[in-house]
Amino acid sequence: MPAPDLTPQTPGDPLANAISTATASTGNPSANEQATANAQAPAVPDFTAKHNGGGRWVVIDANAPQVDGKDVKIGDFTGTKDEALAEAVRLSEGGEPLVLDPKRENESKPAVTATASTDTIDATTLKQAVMTPEGWLCPEPVAKG
Repeated sequence: MPAPDLTPQTPGDPLANAISTATASTGNPSANEQATANAQAPAVPDFTAKHNGGGRWVVIDANAPQVDGKDVKIGDFTGTKDEALAEAVRLSEGGEPLVLDPKRENESKPAVTATASTDTIDATTLKQAVMTPEGWLCPEPVAKG
């Protein structure tokens, strides 16, 4: 009798051959055996967190085909493992993927404040240099004496 084909499995992965094992033992699985096999294989979530290297985690679509042997990243999210797991749950519940605006076209412009002149700023209270219309105003050390 030849040895059966063995497929390596990683702990925590769903049982890929649960139904095929049930059919191989009896030749024709009963409804009970199929229900047991389906209960053993947990459903694959739509979105999962994946380590991207350097401590970064991204969210991928577990059901999408790979492109050039790599998983397809969903949205622009990058974060820690806990953040990625929370993002995957949010997306699985129907949320929209995070899309960043690198050109910042949708952000409002900062309000323009009146520029201070050297007459209104006390140089002894400054912590760093300040640009004024007259030029740079540097912090002045407190006089000891």
